[in-house]
Amino acid sequence: MFMLWHFLLLCWAWSPPCLPSSVSFIGTPDECKKANFIPGYNLGGEGFDIVKMERKGASIIDTETWKTGNGSCKLQRNPFMKKEKQKVPVAVVDWRIIPRCDLKVYSIVYDSVEKFVNDSVSAVSNDWESGLNFSVDATLPFQPIYGGSRSKECTFAMQKSKKDRYTFFRHSLSCNVYRYRLAAKPPLTHEFESAVNSLPAYSQKTEESYRILIDTYGTHYITQVLLGGDMKAITAVRTCEATMNGLSATVINDCLLVEASRCFAHSSSIKSMMQYCNSIKKKLSMPSFSGKFHERFTEVTGGNIDGADVLFQAQSDASVYKKWLNSLKTTPDVVQYNLKPLHTILPTNHSAIAGLKLEVEKYIKRNALLKKCSETCKIGHRVNKRDPCACVCNSNQNVQANCCPAGKGLATLKVFKLYAKGLYGDCCSKTDGSVMVKYGKQVKRTAIIRNNDNPKWSEVFEFGPIKLNSKNKLSFVVYDEDTYWNSDLLGKCSIDLRSGNVTESCMFKHGTFFFSYKVECAPNLAGRLCQDYVPIPSSPFLTEAFANSYEMLVVEPGKIYAKRLNDDTEI
Repeated sequence: MFMLWHFLLLCWAWSPPCLPSSVSFIGTPDECKKANFIPGYNLGGEGFDIVKMERKGASIIDTETWKTGNGSCKLQRNPFMKKEKQKVPVAVVDWRIIPRCDLKVYSIVYDSVEKFVNDSVSAVSNDWESGLNFSVDATLPFQPIYGGSRSKECTFAMQKSKKDRYTFFRHSLSCNVYRYRLAAKPPLTHEFESAVNSLPAYSQKTEESYRILIDTYGTHYITQVLLGGDMKAITAVRTCEATMNGLSATVINDCLLVEASRCFAHSSSIKSMMQYCNSIKKKLSMPSFSGKFHERFTEVTGGNIDGADVLFQAQSDASVYKKWLNSLKTTPDVVQYNLKPLHTILPTNHSAIAGLKLEVEKYIKRNALLKKCSETCKIGHRVNKRDPCACVCNSNQNVQANCCPAGKGLATLKVFKLYAKGLYGDCCSKTDGSVMVKYGKQVKRTAIIRNNDNPKWSEVFEFGPIKLNSKNKLSFVVYDEDTYWNSDLLGKCSIDLRSGNVTESCMFKHGTFFFSYKVECAPNLAGRLCQDYVPIPSSPFLTEAFANSYEMLVVEPGKIYAKRLNDDTEI
């Protein structure tokens, strides 16, 4: 009942009066002077940097002009603001309210940083590359990623991937309030028109002027907007550490989704997941999944709100969401947008079009990322259709499908360099020696070396994957045997294993037995008994290649050349 009250409260906060929202009318000069602009009127037509995925705060299209003639203007009644009459800029068309807000948390799982970066332009609704030339040979093994390569969330993900193997979880909640588009031939701002008209003829000497313009206005301009608010949280989880604690990506994602959805009406699936997640938290002594996995990038767009990680920190306070939803009606931000390259806003005969287009392309290419997997598969291979950079293994008791150790204490054991000195077997002949080696249920035996009190056995025993614990010991039994079924015990010993290369010996009544073994912890494990989690950073070369793809690009028609250090490589 408590949760239902929360949900009804949010619905009440959002629902507008039932009033047609698409009917505009011409206002009198007096009405127009008094009227405020529609909320978010100046967000469309703003410059946008596709590399950083950010608005530049510099207007390209004039959204301040509202007079349509004789001081009149186009007005709209805003049902969200008590039917207030609001004026619409000349450049804005098809202004609409969106009467319903889908209060639902959505989630996406990214098994690798490459997949995450590739999805970084998801807020762009159209093909932002249209009108630009990025000709790259599709048969090349390393393809560039252009859009969003330097966005805040991508920078967060790439910095994490340098330290360890991570899985990324995106949880988001959006509420759309208004939408509109810009006219086909809108008026330009005086500042932009002046800046672009003052550009000199494009050449190598004047390209800096074009770069300054791009730095101010961006690579694109916004032509259509969906206004409202968006909350998102990108949670980075160390893949193998979670796996070794018995937590799969699916479980983590679902339980984070449950915690982020706590303030909203719950479907039957959410309710069943909530019970399951509570049982896991109790089992692992975790207060919450969002608290346990706290490496997070958060961002709230639109509205007024205190704090950034609202999805998880404000889980039980519906009033936080209510205030935020109400504020979206007056202070919305851009949730989704359509973009066009900057040069396309200019008249077709403008002298700066070619140079501006080329410099935008060069800027985007300079900041591109190589679409190359940032880690090699130490075990397993890549067959994951959802994420080509994710490593996949055949799941068994030691290794999970994501190629992480199934638990702590996993290692491989090799026993070698077995020999003895001063053995005494038969009274009348030298020793016919053999060794039985045992760990857990695995038993190995050497061949018999006859008539030798100082035998050296050549066998190397691979025990494969084992689990180190205090119960199992590595045992040796040395026999003097004429045959395998007729033998005399010369001595035996057992030891506790520890990781690393170890050489030890056992003293018998007659003689000494020597042996060596190597215990190698499974990936991501370390310590004497392979109980400690250790990160595995990306290969330095691969990290550099992914994060710093090109230092300079030289562009020729139909080709891209990447120059790195002192090496010219055509790609």
